[in-house]
Amino acid sequence: MVYVGLNGFGRIGKSIFLQLLNHKTLKIKAINVTKFELENLASYLENDSTHHYNKNWILKIIDETKFSINGETIHMFSQRDAGQLNWKKHDNIEYVIDCTGAYLTQDACKKHNVEYVVMCAPPKDNSPQFVVNVNEEKYRGENIVSNASCTTNSISPVLGFLEKKYKIVKANFTTIHATTASQNTIDTNHFNNRTSRSIINNIIPHSTGASKSIKALIPSLGGKVKGTSLRVPVNNVSIIDLNVTLSENVKIDELMDEMEKSGYILINKRKLVSSDFNTTTMPSIVDKDASMQLTDNEYKLMIWYDNEWSYSAQVIRLTEYMAKYNYATNNQVHPNFITNFDFQNREVILRVDWNIPFNKTDYSINDDFRIVSSLKTIEYILEQNPKRIMIISHLGRPKGNGYEEEYSWKHFMKHLQSYFNEQLHLLENGISIETLNELQENKHRLYLLENIRFHGEETKYNGTNNEIVDLYNKMGTIFVNDAFGCMHRGHMSITGFNGEEKAFGFLVQNEINCLELINKNINHEKILAIVGGGKMDDKIALLGELSKKVDGIYVSGGNINSIMKNDKYKNYIEEIKNNKSKIYLMKDGLASSDLNVPGTYYKSENLPKNNYFFDIGMQSIIELNNIIQEYDIIFWNGTLGVVENDLYSYGSRTLLELLIKSGKKIIVGGGDTACFVNKNNHNFYYVSTGGGASIDYISNGSLAGMKYFL
Repeated sequence: MVYVGLNGFGRIGKSIFLQLLNHKTLKIKAINVTKFELENLASYLENDSTHHYNKNWILKIIDETKFSINGETIHMFSQRDAGQLNWKKHDNIEYVIDCTGAYLTQDACKKHNVEYVVMCAPPKDNSPQFVVNVNEEKYRGENIVSNASCTTNSISPVLGFLEKKYKIVKANFTTIHATTASQNTIDTNHFNNRTSRSIINNIIPHSTGASKSIKALIPSLGGKVKGTSLRVPVNNVSIIDLNVTLSENVKIDELMDEMEKSGYILINKRKLVSSDFNTTTMPSIVDKDASMQLTDNEYKLMIWYDNEWSYSAQVIRLTEYMAKYNYATNNQVHPNFITNFDFQNREVILRVDWNIPFNKTDYSINDDFRIVSSLKTIEYILEQNPKRIMIISHLGRPKGNGYEEEYSWKHFMKHLQSYFNEQLHLLENGISIETLNELQENKHRLYLLENIRFHGEETKYNGTNNEIVDLYNKMGTIFVNDAFGCMHRGHMSITGFNGEEKAFGFLVQNEINCLELINKNINHEKILAIVGGGKMDDKIALLGELSKKVDGIYVSGGNINSIMKNDKYKNYIEEIKNNKSKIYLMKDGLASSDLNVPGTYYKSENLPKNNYFFDIGMQSIIELNNIIQEYDIIFWNGTLGVVENDLYSYGSRTLLELLIKSGKKIIVGGGDTACFVNKNNHNFYYVSTGGGASIDYISNGSLAGMKYFL
């Protein structure tokens, strides 16, 4: 549990307090508010002109400085100067959420004298700004941060999504904003200022700092987004009129579907009005009926948000993200780590990644690395004496229209049984009433659900419930994710469990700890990334992020074909040379026009138009070996050639031998590289089980399946 102090108890402070009453990770231990008597607390909490919420709590005033709610003691301060507060005196409060608007710089927030402060407004200095579902993965342990404004928390998730998927050419917006406590009910004598006029009688043009914050949150949108604001006489819920031009032509229905799939942008399909969105927790609710397509690539999107309740929910999400990040960074046990949960007599849903390579003729397993990597988590849960474990995994790429013989787990049950001392029982009916009934009979402790991708809902999941999702949630009371290789997907089995108890296993913990050696590099070791593989498009995001984090990048494999033949990729390499990393390119290779024909050695700049490099050259291997000696950690993602073909596997086999002999700390980024490496004896520091997941984690600092725990 993480202890939190709340500075300010107005509209935002009250909303945050109420939402934290039953929170699983954060607990309010103290509040600082001036001109407030504890005897009025019950009335203040129970009565609200705007929000209607569950009032099922037991409040008791202990004395003039503290009260209890549901048995938890909370201290009440009344200090105007944060420097006079002693937050740490009470249960060692680590985080202060400042809702006053009076502490909006680093120097001001330092007066709180706690480890971490979250400002509930845009900063007045260059303090870092973070918004969940926009850039929270960029958080690296900063002590004082801003959660920006309510408008920014609503519009930036939409802009960030559109920029990432389609690229934004330009955008402008008007936020039609509900009145706030700073507005006057009647005119005052400062007539040179519009904000001094009566909000009851007027629509008041107002400034917004959202454009500046958007640039800080999404740097690629700098100069592309401009906005203004109108204050209107309603007491809560605002709407943004966003006009955006994309670089692609997309039908608006497709745009809506893609936004909905994100899981953090809601699409309202009913004809609702502002008050219908009171006390909603999602910050970005796009009104489908009120939005429209203006031209082939221009759109008007109308976005609702509860500027009090949903903003407060976002502040809580950011604080929780920071707390969990800092737990992991400080080598403490993450609150959602498997060892923090009691599994005795529990019904466990365990997601693993057993998507193994196999021979389709006799169903022999070519590499059981992913199975073996998950056993520690399974054994740990079994030792806790659960009522049952239902293991879930996909296998291959079935169409999702029902059972497909080729991809059934029944072919592998004998092999899988060899890993366990008790019977592993296959649930042949998948997610169904029959399976639910079978589980409830409790005849076994260990089950394997039939291939989860036989259900189309698995890969098409968009956050909404249906019969399959509801059945899935009835099959267990606690969810454990140890499927790191799938955590970059927002699939149903990864993010569809609605229960409160969600844990991750030993494999996920190991993967994250290892990849954080690259992302954080707290020991300041020199890191070289060797990036191979077939397609440059798959590596763009990885190369961009790596160039900011590691000391050197060696680019090889099929990427060189793209760079030599396409100015787009050549220019991209030149662009990232301006970042931290020194960029090395493969200088020669074995090329041919036909993969099944022995190749000829060419220097990279002399590659014939109709030829492609299928393996690295000897000159480049010698150079790469010399480069390796200059670094401490080697991250290898992507083989140097087409290793499935003996004609073009020599370069990768040679590199493998060189790395084994190097004595360096070697990290292999999963996928085909892991399969290749695991066929040989090696002494590598870590081999990841997730190719795409490891790339996404290094590129983005987070994964869809990780955000689910936050």
